[in-house]
Amino acid sequence: MTVLVLASLIAGMIPVEKVVAVVGDGPILHSEVEELLSESGFPITGDYLVDSRTPEYLDALEQLVEEQLLVHAAIDAGYYPTDAEIQVLVDEEMANLLDQFPTGSDTAREYRDYLSVILGNRMAAQTLLGSRVQVVLRDMPVNPETFLISNAELVEDIVMPKHIGWIYMPVLPSGDDLDQAVDEMMQLRDRIINGGSFEELAIQWSDDGSAVNGGALGVFGPGEMTPAFEDAAFSLESGEISLPVITPFGVHIIRIDRIHDDGTIEASHILRIVSVDQMDIDTAMVAANALHDSILSNTGVTFEQAAKLYSLDRTSSEAGGDLGTVPLKLWLPALAEAALLLEEGSVSEPVFLYDAGAVVLLKIYDDAGGIDWSTYTDDELSGIVQQVIYHDTYTTIIDSLRKEISVIYYLNTDDDSAN
Repeated sequence: MTVLVLASLIAGMIPVEKVVAVVGDGPILHSEVEELLSESGFPITGDYLVDSRTPEYLDALEQLVEEQLLVHAAIDAGYYPTDAEIQVLVDEEMANLLDQFPTGSDTAREYRDYLSVILGNRMAAQTLLGSRVQVVLRDMPVNPETFLISNAELVEDIVMPKHIGWIYMPVLPSGDDLDQAVDEMMQLRDRIINGGSFEELAIQWSDDGSAVNGGALGVFGPGEMTPAFEDAAFSLESGEISLPVITPFGVHIIRIDRIHDDGTIEASHILRIVSVDQMDIDTAMVAANALHDSILSNTGVTFEQAAKLYSLDRTSSEAGGDLGTVPLKLWLPALAEAALLLEEGSVSEPVFLYDAGAVVLLKIYDDAGGIDWSTYTDDELSGIVQQVIYHDTYTTIIDSLRKEISVIYYLNTDDDSAN
């Protein structure tokens, strides 16, 4: 639960704040939309979030509306969790907030009641959807590639294969907190180089969940970590420890534990989290807009030249940003939305991907075609089939529920409507 919603609750604001939609007879609050945005990594600073006309706000609201539709159906189908099941979820959440609530206080009790509703609804929606998906998955073909080829229209709609290129520019933190974190990482690096235990220092100092394992991240290959992290990790030799590396998540020091013949590596890291703020996002957007204008001008660089010069995605920059044909909707839905607005061969305006912590310029090539499924492993194909079935089942259920349950919006837009 975010600090933003937590502060509102403590101040007693939630019961009287703005209702932005009603599903059936259940209201959706403005703070719930902000919380969902924050959980997705969207910055909660500045005035941007309170504007209900932004695409990010509307997308988050629609997600909550659809969740409420599923909750109604789950209740009718008898899938709502028991009080005991809900309390297990609430206890787990409250255990992470002991420093926020004095045990047994009125505020703690009020917050537990609030969590009971939120977490109970989420569990009900997930249970209903999961049960419907499992019914379909039981009939999943033995050969996933056959399913994907024979359901090309469904795959096109849900997967959206596109031949794309991108220029990836991470949004990096700045300011005094960053400087302090860099200094701390340099000191830890010096201690390790002088004989200190990387594992013990990771357990003591790292803000990442991997700290309990001494910072170990396991095996990963190109494209599996954030590009800024990968760019540093894959440039190191086995046993080498990096200088402080700045990524959208903060500051890392990285140790390479093993380099495999197949191009994958094993690595460990220590992370000091430093969050980006609106100023960092604005700075990245200004730089991306300038690059976009340069690409479109007759005297500027081409998209491919700019990708080689400025993109920090090492897996594609040398190829001029070319990512090949990718399942765009399953990979990065926000880019899929931007791609729908582009003509083939054109370059998008900067797209801020808050899930990826980056600003991206996107190009759609005119030879998209289909995806060569033979290049995917059996596990990858099975995962894609499951996602296709999940999305198709989800869409079918939501479309049906919208016809049965009223949804009314109360937004500050020029075109408020009721469905």
